[in-house]
Amino acid sequence: MGYYDDIQEPDINEGLEEMACFGDAVLIDVRTPDEYGKGHVPGAVNIEAGSLKRRNRKWVESVLKDKDAHIFMYCYSGSRSGVSAGSLRQMGYFRAKNIGGYMDYDGPVSTEERSLDDGGKGNGEI
Repeated sequence: MGYYDDIQEPDINEGLEEMACFGDAVLIDVRTPDEYGKGHVPGAVNIEAGSLKRRNRKWVESVLKDKDAHIFMYCYSGSRSGVSAGSLRQMGYFRAKNIGGYMDYDGPVSTEERSLDDGGKGNGEI
């Protein structure tokens, strides 16, 4: 038995079920715009993980206005989204959660683009 055997990786499908319980939930795909454009979970907005690192706290707070919102994040494997969720929690978004990797996603796929860099919900904020 190894040291990490008891650590359970997040499951994107379970995370999406949990997300459905919250009316204020935000779903963020932190993969690159190219990865996102090839297919993503319907309703997800694209904020690239690298973009969260490059931009300052003021920009993040300008697009993620509600620090109390439930924020569910995923990437391809769950690694980038884990780091990104941790970064948001350090900024005061204590309900930011990594739900794992798109590679394990079992649901419908969308190619409709929603990026905060080009307007997100049409007003540049969530």
